Order: sequence, then C-alpha cells, then structure tokens
Amino acid sequence: MTEASSPYKWYIIQAYAGYEEKVKLLLNEQLKINKMEELVQEIFIPSEEVTTKKGEKVRKTKVTYFPGYILIKMNLTQDLWHIIRNVPKVSGFVGGEQTNPKSVSEKELESIRGQISSGLKQQEIDSTFTIGQTVAVIDGPFAEFNGVIDQVDKEHNKLTVLVSIFGRSTPLELSFEKVRLVD
Repeated sequence: MTEASSPYKWYIIQAYAGYEEKVKLLLNEQLKINKMEELVQEIFIPSEEVTTKKGEKVRKTKVTYFPGYILIKMNLTQDLWHIIRNVPKVSGFVGGEQTNPKSVSEKELESIRGQISSGLKQQEIDSTFTIGQTVAVIDGPFAEFNGVIDQVDKEHNKLTVLVSIFGRSTPLELSFEKVRLVD
C-alpha cells in the first residue's frame, strides 16, 4: 500500500510545552477506554537523550526537539479527532484547519528522524561554551563587557562569566543567549 492510499497518515498535534509525555500517556489511555487503539499506529515525540557533565557528575536528560509538538500516525476519523481534541493539555492540530488538519509527508518525518539519529542536540550542547573562552555580553546592564567563562551549566543554559568592573573580577550569571563568543 502506498503512502497516498494508506488511511494512516502523520499529523502534528500541539500540546503544552513540557507535557508531551503526559499527553502521550493520556492519549493512549483514552484510546484504550474508547477501544480505538487500532486507529493509531504510532505516537512520536521528537526527542533525544543528551548526556551533560557538571563537574564529576554525568547526567542524562531527554531533550525535546520541538517542545509542544507530538506526531501521530493514525487513521483520523471524526471520533478520533474529538478524543484527541479533548485530551487535557492539547491545544489542537497543526496545519490545515482545526476541523480538517493537514497531514505531514513521510519525507518530512524522515528528515526529523534523521536529525535525531545524527545526535544534533547532543552536538549542539557539547560544542557551545567551555571554561576559559572569552565572551562578550550582548544584553542587559553589562552589555558591551567582555569576560572569561568560569562555569558552564548546560542543564540550565547558564554561564558564570568573570568580568572586570572597576578593576575587580566580578562573576555574572548569564543565560547562553545573552553572550556571544569573541574570536
């Protein structure tokens, strides 16, 4: 059966960011209660397990690629549409109209899966900032100050940067987006 003739197509639903796993669980429960499990082939949350290191502690966390979005391969019927729309923390469908959502192509889905298998987020986290690098503060009251990275907190996307204020080395805690690397 070809992609065009199959009743199962990929759709994107929007959920509250951070509640993707909870929505998946609630959706599976509703499918069982309503005996509609056969209408859904797969529920996919684009995410990757990322390893971060803070001092000697190594920690694994799950990083979601598209917070608030869940992909579902299903045979979308009117009843299934109502069940999905009534799951707590679901805002609706992405693409098309809310009552007639547009499906996502297999090609687009394979592109997303390819990013995950290449470990894109892990590379992003590993290569961002390291201790000893010089950065320029680009936002806030210390904009235009340069400093040296003293600590990196990848889990919270924060840096401790030592800047010289009135001849003294002063630590500033800044988020990653408030600094840029200086060549």
